Amino acid sequence: MLFLLQQLLINKISFMRVFKYISVRAMLAFFLSYFIVLLVGRPFIKFLRRKKIGDDIREEGPQSHFSKKGTPTMGGVLIIGSVLFTTLITGNLTNRYILSLIVVTIIFSAIGFIDDYIKFTKSKKGLSGKKKILGQLIASVVVYAILYTFKPLGSELTFSVVNPLFKNSYLYIGPILMFIFIAFVLVGSSNAVNVTDGLDGLVIVPVMIVAFVLLIVSYFTGNINWSRYLNLYYVSGTGEIMVYLSALIGAGLGFLWYNFYPAQIFMGDTGSLTLGGVLATISIFLKQELLFALVGIVFVVEALSVILQVWSFKKRGKRIFAMAPIHHHFELKGMPETKVTARFWIITIMFAILGILILKLR
Repeated sequence: MLFLLQQLLINKISFMRVFKYISVRAMLAFFLSYFIVLLVGRPFIKFLRRKKIGDDIREEGPQSHFSKKGTPTMGGVLIIGSVLFTTLITGNLTNRYILSLIVVTIIFSAIGFIDDYIKFTKSKKGLSGKKKILGQLIASVVVYAILYTFKPLGSELTFSVVNPLFKNSYLYIGPILMFIFIAFVLVGSSNAVNVTDGLDGLVIVPVMIVAFVLLIVSYFTGNINWSRYLNLYYVSGTGEIMVYLSALIGAGLGFLWYNFYPAQIFMGDTGSLTLGGVLATISIFLKQELLFALVGIVFVVEALSVILQVWSFKKRGKRIFAMAPIHHHFELKGMPETKVTARFWIITIMFAILGILILKLR
């Protein structure tokens, strides 16, 4: 909105020209989103408590978690609401990537919200797995349609998987396999972030760290000079994604204020499914899906631990871990929750630094 206003009023109010710059709007998005969550957070938590929208604890889980029973959830409504509102205010609403992210955010948050709502009103199981995947596939179709329609990197590169380790290295897989790849990335990331959300503050900090790395990549990818210097593929218009990611990081930081141990609120599927989905979408737009998997290694490991646990139990009748996802395994082995959380944060930071180094060294 501010971008459009500056175009209309730049000749009448010279100050408005500052909103032309992505960096200014990105900083504004960060602070606006942060303070919205911070200020609305407390009354929102009280509202959820009055409505008795609280978390249920797994019987087989760590004993320390039983004290969390009844903690308000659906905090994702707060995060996503702030991100959408802030993006509408500070983003360039004529930019195809911003518009696409708004649509994808709405789709994923609708899936998560329905899932959370069913859990608290009808069944603890929530939305069925098939219906969740169906919704995620709809989001995949939207992302694929954008790429197929505009082909931002031409027919060959648009339908290729880029190797982040070496310059000018990619594998052309064609339109059909690209859709399958996009669906795999979106569904996988959305559910991976969802299963990671099991400890106070565990998932929101890695989400912010990964978002920050993607913010840097979006700036470089959307700048023709920097993209050439770093041997990245220039994608016109992706610099605007900085504004959305800044809003996401600001909202995440505000949410951490209430979500760190002992958590006053959980994000629920409304938050985790959506955050995983939008980060994956951004990585696809930037042609950095593999770099995203590297930086988000915590999400990958958490998802793999669940897959391996289920496979082992069905095939061998034995469990690999004391409990999956793997963060619960460490808890049951005697590691305090805060230590598990902090170490997962450290791992994410280390891989984020590695991801940034790859951009320079390639």
